[in-house]
Amino acid sequence: MILTATDLMLDDTGQPVPLASGEEALAGGLDCFLQDIRLEALTMEGECFFDSDYGWSLLDFCHREIGELEELQIKNRVTEKLKKREEINPHSIEVGVSRMEDDIVNIHVGFKIANEDVSYQMNLELDGAEVKLVD
Repeated sequence: MILTATDLMLDDTGQPVPLASGEEALAGGLDCFLQDIRLEALTMEGECFFDSDYGWSLLDFCHREIGELEELQIKNRVTEKLKKREEINPHSIEVGVSRMEDDIVNIHVGFKIANEDVSYQMNLELDGAEVKLVD
């Protein structure tokens, strides 16, 4: 995906955002790019029919005891998925994993677009049944 792409703008539930005219709102450029990263974070590999590698597959960790090894696996998986995007500066990628109460795992992701100084952040929660964005 390039930073000039356009797609339907989606709400927090993944549904298209309607305009007053009845048309769907569009997300373009950087907004589209960031929306695509959020969608990939919530997707399992193989769910996207035209790109079998699309998806971070974080649900793989839902029913597992999260220890140091699993934290490292999550960090590596997210980092490698983001490194595949040429628009992202690979040296800027930061992934933090922390265990919270009630077996909730918080995943903090930060990165910068190549040749830019602005940092983009995203927080995810893995609660044993689903992966959620908590931004």
